[in-house]
Amino acid sequence: MDALAIAVISVAFYIAWNIGSNDSANAMGTAVGSEILSFRQATLTIAIFVLLGAYLKGYKVMKTVGEGIVPQGYLTMEMALIALLSAGIWVTIATIKGLPVSTTQAIVGGVIGVGLARNAPVNWWTLTKIAIAWVASPILSGILAMILYKFYSYVISRIKSVSTIEALYKALAILGGSYMAFNFGTNEVANASGPIVGAGFLTPKTAGVLVALSLAIGSLTFSYAVMHTVGKKITALGPVSAFAAQFGSAISVSLANILGLPVSSSQSIVGGVVGVGLLAGRGVDKKVIVDIIFGWVATPLTAIGISFVLLKLFAIAGMV
Repeated sequence: MDALAIAVISVAFYIAWNIGSNDSANAMGTAVGSEILSFRQATLTIAIFVLLGAYLKGYKVMKTVGEGIVPQGYLTMEMALIALLSAGIWVTIATIKGLPVSTTQAIVGGVIGVGLARNAPVNWWTLTKIAIAWVASPILSGILAMILYKFYSYVISRIKSVSTIEALYKALAILGGSYMAFNFGTNEVANASGPIVGAGFLTPKTAGVLVALSLAIGSLTFSYAVMHTVGKKITALGPVSAFAAQFGSAISVSLANILGLPVSSSQSIVGGVVGVGLLAGRGVDKKVIVDIIFGWVATPLTAIGISFVLLKLFAIAGMV
């Protein structure tokens, strides 16, 4: 394995590690915050379901990111490295500044940027579908969360046994978290491994499993604080509303997976929380809406700019 291949895999692993460190809270924050699962149990569950998702269903989104934006044969190892590096640079800058951004959108932007810099054909129809999915995903999550909240509230109101209700709460928290983790494998992992697959370096299943392992390591090593913070916030909504937000967003992401479209799990779960909040009469924090819109617009555009400039600089230096 040459130095370039090692660099590409290392950057992909770094991005997946960041996803595991931060987004694990979306999957298991509720279960850990309410002490249904310990941190170790939660991260083990995440690891299992992320690997399953990447191995069984990750190939569709990998194909879209790696081959659907810039056609197969045009994306080289150097371009894959720059696309991933650009996404990582922007996400790191945004994190330092405290800006809410999506790794998914950054990677898509990175791939577009290198394609434009090399005058490769860009599939604008695919990009249009991806953009529609970015807008529709949190909205659909909110609608589904509202429906689920009403349904499970009705079911629980019919149960008289406190012990049965408690057992149901635990089952819902674990089920919702596992489903979200499975979606990390099918969608989030696929984004990080898509450029590697598109460059023809690894097969979808091999790339998916390797990057999924990095996400699981990120969850195990660096997600503790974020998981507890998000867990406490989500638990404050109540077990049913937390599950409704989780499961509604997971269904929304699953529909995107079926279509092979990369979407943001973080933005989807925010949509679910907003939907439940509206139903409960708590109103909507306008800052949340502004944050989501910012992510839709600024992140892919910035990543496009960074990757475009980097590739041009590398070309001037004779490195690509």
